[in-house]
Amino acid sequence: MTAEPRLPNLFIVGAPKCGTTAWAHYLGSHPDIFFPPNKDHCVFAGDLPNIRLVGTPEDYAAQFADSAGAQIVGEASAMYLFSEAAAAAIKAHNPTAKILIFLRAQEDFLPSLHNQFRREFAEEVTDFEMAWRLSGQRPVETIPTGCLEPRTLDYAAMGRFAEQVERYLDAFPSEQVHVVQFKDWTGEPRAAYLEILGFLGLADDGRSDFPPVNAGATYRSRRLARWIMRPPRPARKAARLIRAFPGGGWLDKTARTIGFRSMPGYASEIGQALRDEIRRYYAAENRRLAERLGRPSRIASTRPER
Repeated sequence: MTAEPRLPNLFIVGAPKCGTTAWAHYLGSHPDIFFPPNKDHCVFAGDLPNIRLVGTPEDYAAQFADSAGAQIVGEASAMYLFSEAAAAAIKAHNPTAKILIFLRAQEDFLPSLHNQFRREFAEEVTDFEMAWRLSGQRPVETIPTGCLEPRTLDYAAMGRFAEQVERYLDAFPSEQVHVVQFKDWTGEPRAAYLEILGFLGLADDGRSDFPPVNAGATYRSRRLARWIMRPPRPARKAARLIRAFPGGGWLDKTARTIGFRSMPGYASEIGQALRDEIRRYYAAENRRLAERLGRPSRIASTRPER
């Protein structure tokens, strides 16, 4: 008899562009940990319905069909931290679940997030400073159809880590919540890995390789990228016809192989004055979070991207 899949008892809840994809990859290779092949199901983010990837409990359970032998069953959804509903919903699902939170200095995090939204065609305001200035007062005409949840374009709100983390600290005992700073794990990934395994109660499997995952990148040709990812209607019709023939799957494989259209880094860098402004904007909130966590503030600028 096949064992029933187990639903998650570990949640990587964000923030986006702080290491959630990398750590789902790193931890998922541990013999006692299972993560499904795809992340960002966002099932428990009921206040962000347009980014939820599965609709029914049965569909959600199917994501973990191969998890029966794992001691830790994980889900990683980067928008769970921003969601106002997810912490309570996860607690209702499993009050003993472990919560992993990855944070990053906002002056690094927000430009990276803006760059990612641009890559996904969820953002069309090219200049990050302008997007930052529009936080909380975004004109409807500046929100592209590719943006599934306009609230996520409120960059100032996306960076309010103190209130976001506090929702989890209020919902779960502190020993079930582990916060990792981007600058710490990128500086010493092996040490961070051992610390997380200790948090999960697992033995070291000896992993020492932590390659970059989901690094920041921009398109060499944004027009070509848009055409491939969001082709015009006649091209979509032709693609359906090609897929109908034997071997037609090559089209999807080619479309997914977009590395030739990308180059590392951001489309533009922000100046020091804006970086300092953002740092000052969150200074009091970051101090409050540090006090709540019971340790000195560790949110500080870094340049590496993973």
